Amino acid sequence: MIKVKIYRNSKLKICGFQLSGHADFSDNGDDIICSAVSILVINTINAIETFTDEEFQTDADETEGGFIKYSLPLIKNGKENKDVELLLETMLLGLNNIENEYGCYIKINDEGGRV
Repeated sequence: MIKVKIYRNSKLKICGFQLSGHADFSDNGDDIICSAVSILVINTINAIETFTDEEFQTDADETEGGFIKYSLPLIKNGKENKDVELLLETMLLGLNNIENEYGCYIKINDEGGRV
């Protein structure tokens, strides 16, 4: 199962996330759940890096896969960035849609919930 943890700041803005595990929906390379989650997450990280000037930190298991931790320290401390907020909430929308359809393969823990 893919476990997603969403971190929010005191203003309930997403300031980071962590994903761990594998969906095990299908064989490696054919797993549409892992593929969908990976595309959403990696595209969001790439978009924040490409289209914003926001500082971030990433930790990932590049060898085995199945783990990534992403944090935005300035947003954690209260900085606002509407572009980053939109990208992260869009990612979360996609992840929630996957969880709604394939809940036995992905579990999202959103510590603050929607504003």
